[in-house]
Amino acid sequence: MKTDREIWEDFRNGDKKALSAVYFKNFKSLYQYGMKFKDDPEFVKDCIQEVFYRLIKSGRNLGPTDNIQFYLFKALKNVMIKEFDHNRKQETVKSEVLTFHSVFRWEENQADTDNSSTKEKALSKALGSLSDRQKEIIYLRFEKDMSYDQICQIMNIKNDSARKLVFRAIKALKIILEDQVENPILFLIHLGKKYVF
Repeated sequence: MKTDREIWEDFRNGDKKALSAVYFKNFKSLYQYGMKFKDDPEFVKDCIQEVFYRLIKSGRNLGPTDNIQFYLFKALKNVMIKEFDHNRKQETVKSEVLTFHSVFRWEENQADTDNSSTKEKALSKALGSLSDRQKEIIYLRFEKDMSYDQICQIMNIKNDSARKLVFRAIKALKIILEDQVENPILFLIHLGKKYVF
């Protein structure tokens, strides 16, 4: 089985099978990531199409990568910010801001949250209290397993800022959960493996 680096090289060289593989393997995660910023399926799909249009147009001028998902996430976020700002300038209402909203996998797969356990609801509530940037960094670091260097590029922040943001998010979760569960750290680790981290 080919590595991401090999598939990306084939893609850069115009291999249509590689293009198809990159698109279909990553579309769902790109769509989910985009929807976390703006609950507008058509806008998100248009942005994903724009990402691939630009990639195809760039061809050999694309840089190498050994992590295609990271490369695409970064490209999608850049396109979404540009398109969002452009659309906002065209409209009379300019108060809306492109912000990160969701973290949990079960929020994407489970329509009826009444079936969630008390602990899951507690964690969902705690995560809901985090800032948008904290939610995004938790998602990228633990849900998508991205390195701090990759997160810094996607979120346009410095490495020490990224580490502080994760530390503060985990600390905030621990404080919020202390009143609701016996051992918040073990609880976060356990639920993290199951849902978020």
